[in-house]
Order: sequence, then structure tokens, then C-alpha cells
Amino acid sequence: MSKSTFSNRGHILASVGAAVGIANLVLFPARVFNYGGLAFILVFILCTFLIGVPLMMGETALGRNSGTDAVNAFKKIGGDKWRYAGLFGIVTCTFILSFYIVVAGWALYYLYIYIFEFDTLQTAISTAVESGAPPKAGIGGFFGGFVTNVWKVVLFAGVFMAFTVFIVANNVKKGIERVGKQFVPLLLLLLIFLIVTTPFIHGHSLNYENFKFDFGALFKIDSSGRLGIIEAVGQSFFSLSLGACGMVTYGSHVSKKSNITTNSHFIVHTDTLVALLAAILIIPLFAADGQMGMDPTLVFINLVDTFNSFGQPWGRIIGIVFFALFNMAIVTSTISLLEPSVNYLSHKYQKKRRKYAILVGALVFLISVPAVLSFSPNSSSIFTNFLGYANKGDGTMGYFNFILDFFGTFCLLAGGFILSLFIRYKWSMKGFIDEVTTEEYTPNDRLKKFLNFSIMYLTPALMIVLFGAECVKVLYKLGLLH
Repeated sequence: MSKSTFSNRGHILASVGAAVGIANLVLFPARVFNYGGLAFILVFILCTFLIGVPLMMGETALGRNSGTDAVNAFKKIGGDKWRYAGLFGIVTCTFILSFYIVVAGWALYYLYIYIFEFDTLQTAISTAVESGAPPKAGIGGFFGGFVTNVWKVVLFAGVFMAFTVFIVANNVKKGIERVGKQFVPLLLLLLIFLIVTTPFIHGHSLNYENFKFDFGALFKIDSSGRLGIIEAVGQSFFSLSLGACGMVTYGSHVSKKSNITTNSHFIVHTDTLVALLAAILIIPLFAADGQMGMDPTLVFINLVDTFNSFGQPWGRIIGIVFFALFNMAIVTSTISLLEPSVNYLSHKYQKKRRKYAILVGALVFLISVPAVLSFSPNSSSIFTNFLGYANKGDGTMGYFNFILDFFGTFCLLAGGFILSLFIRYKWSMKGFIDEVTTEEYTPNDRLKKFLNFSIMYLTPALMIVLFGAECVKVLYKLGLLH
């Protein structure tokens, strides 16, 4: 990324693009379904407001204050020891990107299928129907055959990684703004269109009672050792790309005239809106006694089944549009995950970013391979049941689940905790507020008190409690707790 600044709109688009992605369209509906419905949504919204907005402001302000990479942003204010906070965020980004790329490969493959080989999907559906099974069975079999085909997944994940590297290596600022201007409005419109039209097609099978209010489910440990309230708070971090220095990196290119407070609210609320729309669309597709897996497969089975029910050619057209937008949503996220490390290395060694984009991209691609292998029942248990993280049903996805849980929840919580401590003990609330203040905007006393309460007290206290709960989950996974 060049030293030029984002326009105010450009910063919003870049950050919304970074935030909106797999977490909104896949993980959020699954977690709502499994962990209390409306109770989960309530906790999620509270967390995004009480913690998400202040930390979004904090990361953005820290980046703008430094005008450099994430590592030196911490180092500039806190001294040499605090550079490890930035390095921690970069490592977190790298490992999150390694499993993001796997799902990105799936999305790219489905776009390819809908455009070039749609007949193969239709054949799988027809075969299932002829045997007396529902179309969804054929779609599920098609998806299962793909994700267990290691070489095919690696190929499409590699192509997606190469595309991400190409954008980051050249002009990430212009690329993000161009994609963001198009995909966010189109994605919202398409989600609303599907929500409105699906009842006319699936009306007899939709079940809106799945949006139950089950507060008790937030405090029950499921068969995989997950606790609902932990997943709700972790979702707010993962969905907003907080705790991993991505927003610090984007913040370094925010104009001094931009209103960080307004921008942060817009980014957080837009991200939340997309997640809620995805949940409204997907969750009613499940029967009252249905099960929604906690892995990112429901888009590739349930939504594909919904598209198929529109008939042809509309089902194919809607599928092409959706997966095109889904790929755009993912690529803006993969860019934001790759950019912090490339930005840091290019600043540190004073060399062109292209070299480091290729090197880091290649590294991420290599460490994504174990995640691909964890889906195949023919792979070693080292991958399929990594640290006991295998699904109870088929004994696979161990490494993928571990990366998703550890880096997508625990490390993001740690990153938010570190930022709150940094502001409290090194930067100070005054320094933070001074950076948020512009010639045209001064935070009022109510906002100052709220930010002080959230960052100085609520965030660190809540993070400590959540760390303890996360450790309990790890012990559960290792079989040390039952």
C-alpha cells in the first residue's frame, strides 16, 4: 500500500470490505442457530456496541497516529517491547488467512461450476432425486466429493491466493476501493431479494421458530466443548477483523480530516446488518429438529439447494451472482489479512512490496494445506483429529477447527485485550481522544466517558473471563475435562 491516504469514503469501503466475509455469511448463522437464537444475537449486538466500536476506533486511531505498519504503530508510542503486540497481530492474521483461503477456494470452485460446468451439479441433483432422495442430498454429496478431493481444493485455493497476492503486490488501495464500491450494496440487495422471494418458493418448509430466544443455550457446552457466550463475543471480534492489526494497518492511511468515530460506527453497523440478513435468510431453511453444522458448509449446501428451487435458468443466474459477490466479499477480507505482514516487511527492509507479497502469500498457501487435508477421511489423524478437534460425526476437520477456534477466537480476544492495555498504560486515553479529535469534530463528554469505561475497564475484565472459558474449552478438547 502506498503512503497516500484513503479518502474518507475509501477508508469506510476498505474497512467494511475487510469486515464483511465468511464470518457474516457462514459462521454467524450457524452460531445463532446452535447457541440460543435471538439470545445469541442480543449478546453479539451488545458486544459490537460496547466493545467492537471502541476497539475499532482504537485500532484506526493508532494506525492514523503512526502512519506506518502495525508493528511500528505500537513501537512508536510504547517503545521497542510493544512491537511484539504488532507482531502477534500479524501472526494471527497469517493463520486466519490460512483457513480463509481454503473456504475461498470452495467459493471460487462453485463460481466456476455455476459458470462453466453447471451440468455436473445438475447431474448430482438428478441422480439423488431418481433414487428417491431430496435434491439437497445430491448437493451435499457433490460438495463432499469436492472438499475431500485434496488436489482440486489446493488448486482453487492456490488460484485465489495468487489473485490476492496480485492485488496486494500492486495497488491494494485502489483495488479495495473499486471492489468495495460495488460489492457491499450489491450483496445487501441480493440478500434482501432472497429473503423476500424465498418464502414464495420454500414457504411450506421454512421455520422461523429457529429464531428462538434460548438464553440458557449461551451457557451450555456443546459436544465440541464450545460455550455459546464465548462464541458470541468471539464472533464480534472475528466478524469485525479486530484484534489482528488489520484495522491498524488501514488506519495508517486514514486522512487526518476523517471522522474516526462516525466511520467506526458505520463500519460496525454495516457489518452487523450483513450478518443479520444472512441469518434471516439461512436459518429458516432448517427444520425444527434440523442440525446446522459449525463448519462453513451450509452456504455450499443449503443456499445452493435454495438457488436450485428457483428453477432454471433463474437458479443458475442467482447462483452466479451470489458466488461472484461471495468471492468479492472474501477477497476484500483476504487482502486485509495479507496486507499487515506485507506492509510491515516492506517498511522494515525498505524494499518493494511485490517481493514480500509473493513470499508471504506462498507461506500462507503452504500452511493452508494441513487445513485442506483435515477434510479428507483418507488423511492422517494428525490433520483430521488435530489435538482432539475432529467433528464428532465423521472424525475429520481437526486442524481446520483448531485454527478457526484458536486464531479466530482466542488470539483475536487476546489482541483486543492487548490493545486495551496498550491504550491504558502506554498511550493514555488522552492521547487516544486527541487522535480521534479533528478540526471539525470533538468527542462530547458522554462519548469520552463511554470510551473510558469500555477500553479501561469493561474490555480487559471481560477478556480475562473469556480467556478462562477458552482454556476450559481447550482442556475439554484434550479430553482432560468431560
